[in-house]
Amino acid sequence: MKQVLSKIVMMSLGIALLATGCRKRDAALADNLVNFETDAQGLNEQENSITVKLKLSRGTDQNIPVTINFSPEGLTYGTDFTTTPEANNNSISLIIPSGNNETSFTITKSPGALFDGDEKIRFQLYSSGSPVLIGARKEFILSFSELVANAVSLMVDGGGASFPNKVFIDLSANRQTAVARTSWDLGFYTGADDFRVILNSSAAMMAKQINKNDLAQVTALDTTGFSAEVAFSQFAPSISSLPYIDYPDGDLTKTAIASISANAGENKVYIVNLGLGIGTPAPARGWKKIRIIRNASGGYSLQHADIAATTFNEIQISKDENYFFKYVSFTNGAVSVEPEKKKWDLAWTYFSNVTNFGGGEVPYLFQDIILQNRNVSVAKVMTSTKAFAEFTEADLPGLTFSTSQVAIGSDWRSGGGPTSGPAVRTDRYYIIKDGDENYYKVKFTALTNNGERGYPSFEASLVKRGL
Repeated sequence: MKQVLSKIVMMSLGIALLATGCRKRDAALADNLVNFETDAQGLNEQENSITVKLKLSRGTDQNIPVTINFSPEGLTYGTDFTTTPEANNNSISLIIPSGNNETSFTITKSPGALFDGDEKIRFQLYSSGSPVLIGARKEFILSFSELVANAVSLMVDGGGASFPNKVFIDLSANRQTAVARTSWDLGFYTGADDFRVILNSSAAMMAKQINKNDLAQVTALDTTGFSAEVAFSQFAPSISSLPYIDYPDGDLTKTAIASISANAGENKVYIVNLGLGIGTPAPARGWKKIRIIRNASGGYSLQHADIAATTFNEIQISKDENYFFKYVSFTNGAVSVEPEKKKWDLAWTYFSNVTNFGGGEVPYLFQDIILQNRNVSVAKVMTSTKAFAEFTEADLPGLTFSTSQVAIGSDWRSGGGPTSGPAVRTDRYYIIKDGDENYYKVKFTALTNNGERGYPSFEASLVKRGL
């Protein structure tokens, strides 16, 4: 009898395990959808082309063909504009490659074409290969004029849980620009009256001045103890390392590298920790010795070398009033990073921040930080004071705006705890005043996409249009 009961128990347990396994294996995933990244953008007079992205809900293990049809209004294909890939009878065929979750196409103005500003092209997702379905954002309108978007809904393309991208967001243009966050090392301020240099705070860089002004005279002996002092530590952060980062509020008088003097002899050598690369674990990027002086053209001259080198490389950086900073990579020289000063408002990034555990501020690395541009100001509104949907232009005069680049910072999300991960704070939203005096209300709606960090989402609505 005991043997019979034992067999019955074992059979029951096996059936239960089999049923459980089937349920897990057969659990249906949500539909994989293809959508335009945004529903509208503008191509202004100064721009010659624009790239439009299509996004999948998640990557697939096969190539996905997608067909887009378009209808020009006041334009003729081939005469006024072209597309890459080339269109056939106002239809574009694309492939989303296996393992990817996006593809794109480019619209380019034809040389010599003239525009009145009221021209448009309406693009529509016509078909997609199985098993991908067409999502709700299946139409995209491109206007051949400056766009001031009334409504914005974006998933930030941070690149995933290893946060490889820094993403610049232009609310009025309904646009985002993703840049590999380790693609640059130093930023050179382009303001006419000041010479300031910033570190790549998205790569955990630090810099310490030494009392020498000749790179050839600097050796490894000058870096003794730097590996512990001039470096981030998430496990034992030290207040003594604070002077070696750019203070996170964006104040240029509080950078690790001092103002570049007109007197070349006053510009000392810095030992630079290049911080961390992208990956898990994040690889160390190494060290450099640098010296920066002003050049005869009113810009900067950057001298840089490996610590043990007896010679150095030199890069000239000119100022450009269209940008707040011009950027340099020690490997690739001058590189393009942030858009022009009036073409971005917010940036999402991994960031060299500070925190206080009770003994004063210490350098501490944060994911999912929101930064603001230098010509942008931000005010926070609690939903207990005014609901997001109810906020109007009449509510603007009662707000207090901040120009700190971390006015939003990590405030938009909770940090999580022992039993829960980070999450969006739904009790607040933000009012953004951009460089053209457009006011937007912005609320964050998601921290992840399909559970993966690096793809937060937000919604924005125009409150007041600038002059």
